[in-house]
Amino acid sequence: MNIQTYTRTIDNLIASTWYDIKDDLVDTIFKVTPLFDMLVEKGKIRSKVPDGEHYEIPFEYAKNDQNVQYFDRGDEFGTAEKEFMTHLVYYCRNLGAGIVRYWDDDIKNRGKAKLQDYAERKVENTKKTLIDKFNTDLIIQNGDPRSINAIESLIAEDPTTGTLGGLNRSGSTHLQNQTRDCSGLTTTTSLVDEMERMFNICGEYKGGGRSNVDLILTSRKLYQDYKRIARSMGILEFNSTPRADLGVGNVTFNGVEMFYDPAMPDDKMYFLNTDTMEFYYDPMAWFEMTPWKNVKGSKLDRTAQIVCRGNLVLEHAPKNGVLFDWSPVTS
Repeated sequence: MNIQTYTRTIDNLIASTWYDIKDDLVDTIFKVTPLFDMLVEKGKIRSKVPDGEHYEIPFEYAKNDQNVQYFDRGDEFGTAEKEFMTHLVYYCRNLGAGIVRYWDDDIKNRGKAKLQDYAERKVENTKKTLIDKFNTDLIIQNGDPRSINAIESLIAEDPTTGTLGGLNRSGSTHLQNQTRDCSGLTTTTSLVDEMERMFNICGEYKGGGRSNVDLILTSRKLYQDYKRIARSMGILEFNSTPRADLGVGNVTFNGVEMFYDPAMPDDKMYFLNTDTMEFYYDPMAWFEMTPWKNVKGSKLDRTAQIVCRGNLVLEHAPKNGVLFDWSPVTS
């Protein structure tokens, strides 16, 4: 076997190994994160061809009810037309991971057993990198303006500033999530009351599916504070869904599943209505592997990329909320 044939053999072996584990990778990403897992369960992670560079989502933000009235004989009905539809625009985001092979390593790993192990190690490292990236950037907004939307930016501490889906939030209550600054409060005396308040306020907003939140995400410290307080109050309830086996929480609040995430800042607790969320991905670029090519500046070393394209989107922001700036007691 000459060097050209051998190089093509490794090209094909790593590509084949990647596609052998691709479905498992996607399943792993969605199963290790409670939010993704719930979105999968609800059919909210969907293949969607983007409208060019973005996803455009029609959004009904008010009831067209200004002409509804009680009437007697001869009364006239109003004919005013009220604007009640708009569009949210979320840009597609591209995430890629490069696989690099050095010619020297290719040569050293000849032999069927060594070659297979070499291919699997390359693929496994890329798999772990992508899983970690998705799980972290889903919670905390990455500073790179090209990154996917995170819960932190979609459900903001100050929802009166910035934009949502390309629209200015200022003065637009239909684009503003619920929020509560808990600085100065202690978890021991105020946590359960503030959770109850946020849960109820999020449930007051109508339209767009279910009214109440169905998922609470927080930090490990706040989760442990809540569990300790709920136990002392005799209100501790346990979660019996498969998500309780993920190892990031097994309790409920008002019947709603509650989890912590290692990436979550210590002071935050999010109240999420997953009926208002979707993760769209481009079917042409969903964990797809590009052809192998020579590394720039080298005629021997090889590289390929694993590419993903999509974004997390939010509608009906007022049905979601965040408590922030707590000082947890738990260390």
